[in-house]
Amino acid sequence: MDSIEKVARRREARRRVRAQQRRSGQLRGRVVAASLLCFTLLWGVVFVQMATGNDPVLGRGTAGGATASKSSPPPKPPETEIGTEPEPAPEPEYVELEPVPEAEYVEPEYVEPEPVITSQS
Repeated sequence: MDSIEKVARRREARRRVRAQQRRSGQLRGRVVAASLLCFTLLWGVVFVQMATGNDPVLGRGTAGGATASKSSPPPKPPETEIGTEPEPAPEPEYVELEPVPEAEYVEPEYVEPEPVITSQS
């Protein structure tokens, strides 16, 4: 192998190394750009949700603390035939509870702790 072939091989090797470095640099740049774009989009979605009052942590229907504005309407009473009276609701039964006796306060006794004896004492 003469010196001209050595020089040509070295140039070719350098060209390949530079091309590989350029491709890896482009790949890194694309990965960083994609990561930043995804991060920004994610936080944008979260910010818009919070700004509109749709906080997913607080649950559904919590817009500024007003839950009544987004609650469902009360259920309709059952329809009856015209001319008939609806049945009256049964009256609740009341149960008389016995009074709970108050417990007497007993002052706790003071107990002197025993000394701890170890093998090194």
